[in-house]
Amino acid sequence: MSNFSTFFPSGSGSSGGGGGILKQHRITTSGTLDLTTLGIADGDTIGLIVVGGGSMGYYASSFVAGGSGGGVWKGSVTIGTAGTVTATIGAGGTSNNGFPSILSGGGLPIDINTGNSYRYDGIGYSQPLITPGTLYNGMGGYKNSSQDVSNAPGSGIDGYGIGGTASSSATVTSANTTAYVNSGRGGDGNSSASSRDGFSGVIIIFY
Repeated sequence: MSNFSTFFPSGSGSSGGGGGILKQHRITTSGTLDLTTLGIADGDTIGLIVVGGGSMGYYASSFVAGGSGGGVWKGSVTIGTAGTVTATIGAGGTSNNGFPSILSGGGLPIDINTGNSYRYDGIGYSQPLITPGTLYNGMGGYKNSSQDVSNAPGSGIDGYGIGGTASSSATVTSANTTAYVNSGRGGDGNSSASSRDGFSGVIIIFY
């Protein structure tokens, strides 16, 4: 994944990030976090990347479709009264859609919710979740029975929320599966059921 330390302005107040180099805290499982334990205080500005779970890929005799990558929210927010945030990490889809990642409370000015990522629409194309300016994800690849080459999956944003591939052979193997965990990648659309599952999301705090 990309190093986002240069993508956000340095935090204000007592938060880290002197000289434009920010600290980061990754949340990979659902739970709570007291922001003050990171040295984040009232009025500080922090950067956030919130990534939802990727959706499951699909395989049929007439077409294969990679799952859409999880939605990605990227931006900076100013904390009101710093406190405890509640984080929900979206799971990857294992039967259909990927699940949302949500960050709320703790002095955040808004609740951030990536929404679900959708596996594919009625004719088999992966359905991207896009809210202009805030949410991004990669559409899954698609290949029908008459195509020699599949449509390439979407690239997501900065290595997160990448669409799954549409391939007759598995590209998610035991050698690279670990690298995709907490990336929000969509599952592959191929005959191997074990490689069709989407991947979980992540929340990253820059401060």
